Amino acid sequence: MSRADRTWLDLRERLNDLGAFAEEMRPDMDWGRARFLYAIIAPMAEDAARLARDLEGELYVLAAKHGVILPRSDPGDGESR
Repeated sequence: MSRADRTWLDLRERLNDLGAFAEEMRPDMDWGRARFLYAIIAPMAEDAARLARDLEGELYVLAAKHGVILPRSDPGDGESR
């Protein structure tokens, strides 16, 4: 599947996968296991972030195409404006 074919369902699946790996994280786990999980989680998180940005861009394009004004958002403070 190409990046252009992915949807919010793919994002949700990726985030669920990340959550499953996060469940395996423990304060007392051995260093090898921690390194293994970090090595898996890092590229998955980067992929999820990239997909979210792509989907946000597509949303803006669709909104503009249909004359919908989206509220400005500022993810830095956790509130929409």
